[in-house]
Amino acid sequence: MKERRQRAILELVRGAPVQTQQELARALAERGFRATQATVSRDVQELGLIRTGAGYREAAWIASQLVLSVRQVEFLVVVRTTPGSANLVARAVDESELEGVVGTVAGDDTILVVLADHAAGGTLRRFLGAGA
Repeated sequence: MKERRQRAILELVRGAPVQTQQELARALAERGFRATQATVSRDVQELGLIRTGAGYREAAWIASQLVLSVRQVEFLVVVRTTPGSANLVARAVDESELEGVVGTVAGDDTILVVLADHAAGGTLRRFLGAGA
């Protein structure tokens, strides 16, 4: 049941803007799923959804739409984003808990990502949709 509900949540957020967890719970109810706001909250967390001005989005979608460039120098990666979106992308990276990513520091359109080792750069690049 949980897997089906979470698949339905992904379909909903991919299909139309969903602004709140209450909206998500109502839309699930219309599809025959009984879910409290607390259940929806856990599902949102487990699915790695992030709330943007346009509603809930998947972290990978956010990264693919907002990242302009990725450049690695040893254990540091500089990520350039569209203006005003660095914090959103950094949050997506942080919440994805990618192996080897120690943390991020974000400005307006630039993120500094600290890696545990050089190899983690490939994982980060794939997550950001920038290739290996």
